[in-house]
Amino acid sequence: MRENIINFCSQYQYPQEAKEELLSVYDAVSDTAAVKEIFSQARQEYEHDLQLDYPALLARLKNACSQERIPWETASLLFFICLTPQLFRHYEQSGLPAEICRASLEDLKWKLMECRQVYGVWGTFVSDWFPGFFRLTRFTLGRLQFELIPFPDNYIRAGREKPKGLNQAINIHIPSSGPLLHRDCLRSYELAMEFFRPAFPDGTYAFFCLSWLLFPDHRRFLPANSRILEFMADFDIYDAYQDPAGEDLWRIFGKPDCSDTAGLPENTSLQTAYKNWLMTGNKPGIGLGMILKGA
Repeated sequence: MRENIINFCSQYQYPQEAKEELLSVYDAVSDTAAVKEIFSQARQEYEHDLQLDYPALLARLKNACSQERIPWETASLLFFICLTPQLFRHYEQSGLPAEICRASLEDLKWKLMECRQVYGVWGTFVSDWFPGFFRLTRFTLGRLQFELIPFPDNYIRAGREKPKGLNQAINIHIPSSGPLLHRDCLRSYELAMEFFRPAFPDGTYAFFCLSWLLFPDHRRFLPANSRILEFMADFDIYDAYQDPAGEDLWRIFGKPDCSDTAGLPENTSLQTAYKNWLMTGNKPGIGLGMILKGA
């Protein structure tokens, strides 16, 4: 498995420092019976069953890491890296393209880099996010990530009319993998419609997104050429709410605590625009949007 970790880090171009830390923690895991047993159990069970009890396994792992003083953030990322050989086999058995598996696994790197930026640690602070990829319910298709969900009831409650017979929607996630170019998003929507075609037999597709990127007030303070505004323009943003706690501000400022508004960085135009917005007493927020495509 150690060689697999080395190859995985090389394939996805992990920083050398990150690779060394992951290997160091893996060695600690291998020398600690309680933690090693959790890794081994997960690999054995995942060989035959996609539906692992991830919450229970991760809770056990976190407790064991705490007792053995093994860095939890690093160990939890390693936990999923160690499942990747089995994941490729599940893709093959399901008749799914290996390139989609490889693209989906890039998300582990994006979360690694976020953890390093926000907390200064090589690992992840969102280990509960990964099971969707390993259960084969969430997929990276081009720039964006997608999964099927029930059609949101709040769309109807907001006064919109749901197309007849449309009971599912394609949920959109936006990884921190680089610039959010509109042409890349449009291509991703096309790939998602092809991938999920069996779920929408009449050719009408619904894309749903709940994100800070869809906060309607962006139109009040972001520049007209903002890529975020271009992304927003594709959506019918049918609902929104403020987020007084600023739970998503770390995505913008790269800090776990953004409560000191005056001390927030201004290293990008987005950071500057957001800081100015917050300094005048405004709050961040979340938007809910829908795109309907097809017949």
